[in-house]
Amino acid sequence: MVNTMNNSTASVVAGVGSYVPEQIITSKEIEARLGDLRYLKVGNMVENITGVKERRYSPNDMQASDLAVEAARDALEQAGISPNELDVILFTSCSRDIAEPATANIVQAKLGATRARVMDVTNACNSFLSGLEVMDALIAGGRAKVGLVVSGEKLSTVVNWDLKNTSDLEIGFAALTLGDGGGAMVITENNNHENRGILGSYFISDGKEWPLSVVMAGGTISPRNNINDTYFKSDSLRLNRLAIKHVPYVVEQLAKKMTGWTSGDVDLVVPHQVSLSIAQKVARKFNWPLEKVMMVVDRYGNTGAASTPIALREAIREGRAKKGSVVLLLGGAAGFSAGAVLLIL
Repeated sequence: MVNTMNNSTASVVAGVGSYVPEQIITSKEIEARLGDLRYLKVGNMVENITGVKERRYSPNDMQASDLAVEAARDALEQAGISPNELDVILFTSCSRDIAEPATANIVQAKLGATRARVMDVTNACNSFLSGLEVMDALIAGGRAKVGLVVSGEKLSTVVNWDLKNTSDLEIGFAALTLGDGGGAMVITENNNHENRGILGSYFISDGKEWPLSVVMAGGTISPRNNINDTYFKSDSLRLNRLAIKHVPYVVEQLAKKMTGWTSGDVDLVVPHQVSLSIAQKVARKFNWPLEKVMMVVDRYGNTGAASTPIALREAIREGRAKKGSVVLLLGGAAGFSAGAVLLIL
């Protein structure tokens, strides 16, 4: 078991929040949007390969920051903390409202968190996990006492519906699993030296693999956007292989760092929500029963960096995680990066 007697942490998770839009898009419905490729029954392919049956799309006038703010309000309510108590806001998403300035500024303004310093932490679908590590370090270093890590993903905007042939489908397939949503955690200083909080983390990065999963627009490579550069393109097969290789590795390395902890000690595993098959393969690697792995990809699709806090919030609602639960958050992301964060709620 995890030796919590030796695990007094710098920070604790005071609240977890999430938000998903009302509009449901089924995998059957995406076939009608694909036009030329309707005959391939792509909806069935998406369900069979990834397990995604539904995803949520937000209205046109709802931005990434709005999704983040709704999730933040939920997390703040759970924590019993008001926005003006926040010292730091980290916006951690693939999506952003605009290229400049940081979307965290917009989140701060919409929340009314006037005391908070803000910044974006961007690491593709591992942005939220990276943000947790940064926030824990800020609190451990005495730079903050109360922080918000928040993600708002409006990924429906990067789906290319104008796929003309099977080659287009191959690089656009992963985008058909994407959904919109927001996730958040309020992290506070562990004043009471409770045996809970963020216990440890481990990340790796393999930057040479960055071309495998991209939205090319918005940077210096494509400053005057070609419309084709605004869509999400991915080598899904190669990325899945990297995830199956690297995610177990970060779990093993985290276990080596931790005193009195093994991968079998977790009460709940919350992976980045990409596909059921990847989660099942990682679970088999560590002999985790599937009921110990929280999956919501079937109902919400891949909500990018927001997927982990969304799934954890669902687990709390369902009673699968509660105060004192040992939770392992796992992520694999474009770049390529993999990460693991161990915490006690």
